[in-house]
Amino acid sequence: FCLQLWPVYIGKYEAERMSGDMSASLVPYLLDPYIIEGGGSILFGPPENGKSYTAMIMAVCMDAGLSHLFPVRQCNVQYVNLERPAKSMSRRLARVNYALNLERDRPLLTLNARGRSLADVADGVKLSIKKNHVECVILDSLSRAGRGNLNDNDVGNGVIDILNSFDVAWFALGHTPRDNVTHLFGSQMFDAAADVMVQSLSERSLGGTLGIGLQVTKANDMPRTPMRLFAYDFDPDFGLERIRT
Repeated sequence: FCLQLWPVYIGKYEAERMSGDMSASLVPYLLDPYIIEGGGSILFGPPENGKSYTAMIMAVCMDAGLSHLFPVRQCNVQYVNLERPAKSMSRRLARVNYALNLERDRPLLTLNARGRSLADVADGVKLSIKKNHVECVILDSLSRAGRGNLNDNDVGNGVIDILNSFDVAWFALGHTPRDNVTHLFGSQMFDAAADVMVQSLSERSLGGTLGIGLQVTKANDMPRTPMRLFAYDFDPDFGLERIRT
């Protein structure tokens, strides 16, 4: 048994002859054009520019099958929150549901683990993926990955390896350097590993509206698309009230 164990184990990675498949020529999106079925995407921008709201809006749209903001394929979504208190996330989800004309208490599969690293929760994420038939994981954020200096290539590869090990589509949030908002903070390995890179641009009006621009800066196996613009209207007392293109 021991003599045969290693050959059987490495057989999982044995090469095989792969045929071309014309039926797979179209890119299978979960959320067009930012999240590809089975692929990895990163949304990056400076702090407090609406990335987390955008990610939650996308998560709820996919989970509920809402296509009026983005063309989506309905799928089960898991939101991994390493940044904010659970109560804060619950309030934000209620406001996003309200703005999307859903019941405010509509649930979203969420792992709240503020103060933990991605490595700490990875096994729990995998268990939830299998148990709940999840097809997309949203990570907020790469800054809390917790494997060391994000500028280190080994650290970048390690974080991406964890995300890819989920074996489903993933959409991660990342910050930009303090002096340059045109690229993601950290190793170039993040950019190299992602199928789609999306720059988040924002501008806030005096009336409480947050303007969001989503610009694709990298796209594997898909055309670059023009920037898409959205407006998030906020009530000063209650929070997010409306989302519009």
